[in-house]
Amino acid sequence: MITNTITFCQLLPSLDCCFFPEDLTWESSVFFDIETTGLSPRTSRVYLIGAIYLPRGASSPILVQYLAEDSSDDEEAAVLQAFYNLLADRRYAVHFNGTSFDVPYLIHRYEHHRLPSPLASLVQEDLYRHLKHFKPFFCQMGNHRQKSFENLVSYPRKDLLSGKELIKIYQIYEKSREPAARDAIFLHNEDDLKGMLSLLPLSRLSQLETGAYQFKAMEEVEETDYQGTVRHSLLLTLQMPQEIPAQLSVPLAQGYLMIQKDLIKIKTPIFEGTLKYFYPDYKNYYYLPYEDEAVHKSVGIYTDPSRRQKASAATCYRKISGRFLFAPGNPALPLCRQEYKAQEAFTPYPFQEPVPENALAYAKGILQKVMNPKA
Repeated sequence: MITNTITFCQLLPSLDCCFFPEDLTWESSVFFDIETTGLSPRTSRVYLIGAIYLPRGASSPILVQYLAEDSSDDEEAAVLQAFYNLLADRRYAVHFNGTSFDVPYLIHRYEHHRLPSPLASLVQEDLYRHLKHFKPFFCQMGNHRQKSFENLVSYPRKDLLSGKELIKIYQIYEKSREPAARDAIFLHNEDDLKGMLSLLPLSRLSQLETGAYQFKAMEEVEETDYQGTVRHSLLLTLQMPQEIPAQLSVPLAQGYLMIQKDLIKIKTPIFEGTLKYFYPDYKNYYYLPYEDEAVHKSVGIYTDPSRRQKASAATCYRKISGRFLFAPGNPALPLCRQEYKAQEAFTPYPFQEPVPENALAYAKGILQKVMNPKA
């Protein structure tokens, strides 16, 4: 077995990450990735395990790689034992999609060699599963592989080999011990590990979920479409405390949402027309058919009994004419509909005072709908 060690000269990203528990630190965790000769742990072997961790008492994290020099049982067992020793004082294992592949694969190989597995006692933190929670923001990606996320955050990957191609390089190394083949294997795994770290700032998307943003600006935009029709939209800009290291966009049912560094931009059309505002406590209202609106019983009691009737949930409304914004997510604002059971809701525009607070409430509704489209 060969052990390759690289000491980091640059500062590593903070692990004060919205993805992780508060007690996950460099001292308590290991980031790891494996390379195998196949997908099935029954018919293939692990030939390389790489990890990034901070040794006890050290000031700089290191990247360590354990490489089996051939496909023998002894070499694989040596790699597994070295990884076991590395994890002895750790609480967290961090990986990308390791829940589906790396972890069950390694557990099987430890069992094959009748070695104790260090993974059963560790808390697993899977970056892929954390990122999957924000899937609507990655709809422009062709797939959700690690390399695709790396491209999104502009990670400068040097290795160009696929995992399948790397197996052939390892087979060459087994026979020839060529340094070039060995270095290609190390580089691929090194980029996998460093690429994993480059994705950590995407955890700042949690700011959209926790409401960690402020009102910055709002403007009405006038545009002319290809038919010559003038259309008006609201462009709402929010600001987050931390930047997102990628430009992201999400199409909305009406308009779009875009993230640019520390800014959230929401553009939504402004509609004009007449809608109905439904009172929630319909039992306290009369419906006036001739006026086509509901009035409170304290007022309606003075109307001719022949011109009033008890309001129902569907008739307890007043009509509002003016300008409206499509309002998904049931924001804490006055909501109007075309009919009582209509799914689409709208809120009057301009916002009532205080405008910044109501604009934030409107944005919160949109963001909640983006994060939970089925809600």
